[in-house]
Amino acid sequence: MTVPADPLIPPVPQTGRSAPDIEREEPTGLWSQLLTAFRDLSGAFDSFANDANPDVRALGRAARSRRVAQMNDYFAIGDLCARLTLQGNTLSQTYAAKTIAAYTRADEIGGGELHDARRALLAFAFWIADAARILGNYESLKVGLLACERVQQLLADVLAPTDEERLQALDDRLREQLTRIFEDDGGVAAGQRASAERDSRLLCDQGQMLLRQGQPREALDRFEAALAILESNQSAWLWRAMALTDLGRFDDALASYDHALAIEPDSAGVWNNKGSLLMELGRLEAALTCFERALDLAAPISTVKAVYWLNRGKALYMLGRYAEARDALTHSQTLEPSAESAAGIAACIERLEGSSTG
Repeated sequence: MTVPADPLIPPVPQTGRSAPDIEREEPTGLWSQLLTAFRDLSGAFDSFANDANPDVRALGRAARSRRVAQMNDYFAIGDLCARLTLQGNTLSQTYAAKTIAAYTRADEIGGGELHDARRALLAFAFWIADAARILGNYESLKVGLLACERVQQLLADVLAPTDEERLQALDDRLREQLTRIFEDDGGVAAGQRASAERDSRLLCDQGQMLLRQGQPREALDRFEAALAILESNQSAWLWRAMALTDLGRFDDALASYDHALAIEPDSAGVWNNKGSLLMELGRLEAALTCFERALDLAAPISTVKAVYWLNRGKALYMLGRYAEARDALTHSQTLEPSAESAAGIAACIERLEGSSTG
């Protein structure tokens, strides 16, 4: 159940732009698409076309299908991601980063001459900083700070002095609130390790923001800086693996996942991520082992286990084990109904019926 957001939080700013009409994916086509990760020409993972939210995913895939890139696609994606940034009583770092990335892409398509995109970025930065201060929890404050920092970097050469001063003031206030949380959290500021944990964590968070904006090289630098401060930062090893994947350094990425698992061997999420990379590399048996390990370790949360069952079903399908794949996908559909698992079940049944009649 989603907790209602604080009523004091102002409405999320919107550009009001809309993308041209898009066609919803047919189930069979959707399943075949899900078996192939969408990547940009550079090899980087396309964060919109692969988003978990079906509306973001549909907009992202429509934007990819255009022969000529259209700004309104990315304004629409930015508006939607901005609305998704407020999740109950916290802010989502994922959708904050994607909002910034979408508006930035719109600005790039316009050759930097379309001021609407820059105004959208600035309005979002002001909104997220205010929302973070009102919510007051660590996660929201962190997301607000990272978003403000990123917008300041992107607009450094074009900000009006008054806007620059306002952003800096908001940045300072967010930092003050974060510092108070660290100091009040059971004596966190009592030693050097606490300071190292804080610095390493913030560097890792900066890297996540950059990675979600399609900048894996810059993100990798942040993750490695975080690990240089605190080698036991499991989250930094995990995100480093994802950055390395986007850079095509797959062996290094797998090694980074192994570092993360050495620190937290019972992390179901890391096992699932490693399995996803192995599946993309065609190492299906090894991927299947990872997904099964993730299922063994997963907490009984329907949405999480549904994803692991879905991935297990994909691996089994690609191995030609259609009956087992159907059963895995049925588990996923039972826990959390989705178009993806339904399409997979239909694909399995089609294969099984074809083999029985052949």
